[in-house]
Amino acid sequence: TGYPHLCGDSFPCGKNDDHELFLQKARAHAAGEGEPVSAAYSRAKADFLISLVADFKSGKISGAKMAAASDREAARMLESLKGIGNWSAGGVLMHFLQRANVMLYGDLTIRNYLNDLYEIGHLEESETLLQSQADFDDTAKNRNLIDALAEAKGWHPYRSVVCYLMYHLQEENLVLL
Repeated sequence: TGYPHLCGDSFPCGKNDDHELFLQKARAHAAGEGEPVSAAYSRAKADFLISLVADFKSGKISGAKMAAASDREAARMLESLKGIGNWSAGGVLMHFLQRANVMLYGDLTIRNYLNDLYEIGHLEESETLLQSQADFDDTAKNRNLIDALAEAKGWHPYRSVVCYLMYHLQEENLVLL
């Protein structure tokens, strides 16, 4: 019993093997030796990962390019890659590159929190429910409202910190902003 491998055939999944053993098997197969192993990814996720590795190998993107780029340039680089949209690009900038001034406009938690706090497109019947996402669409107009709010409240240039706070505070319905 195995998981589908990238080629579509089933092979024993290396995911449960000892990590070093899995890497040894995978490297041997990549070198044209040994049996293929599977990491149990779906076909779409495997295609994304293969494409991402190819983009790094070709030089289309690199850690050095991302580090040297502005937030906007780095986001554009990421969004040019297969399978990465605005939300994923913002998450990479905020969480992995530790950029301080990233606002995750399309994130449901952020939109719900801003909706409830500042009544951006707010409807009473949707307060703190998932359906409030429909009240506050991710549009250019609403992004501009968020940016103006960030300026007025002094979040800029630390919008990433505000996003982190919103993630941690929403469950408790605490308001510290």
